Amino acid sequence: MTKKEKIIAICFSISFIMVVVSAIYTASLNKPEGYRFNVVRWYHQLKKS
Repeated sequence: MTKKEKIIAICFSISFIMVVVSAIYTASLNKPEGYRFNVVRWYHQLKKS
């Protein structure tokens, strides 16, 4: 890979991570009151086991 390709790959990776984090953050802000995501429920069930 050339230096230019490495820079583009790094920028793409950073922007992709930022999109995923902002989507999770937005979903957690807009969830209904008292609702828990399935992933959170599964985590708590595994933690109890």
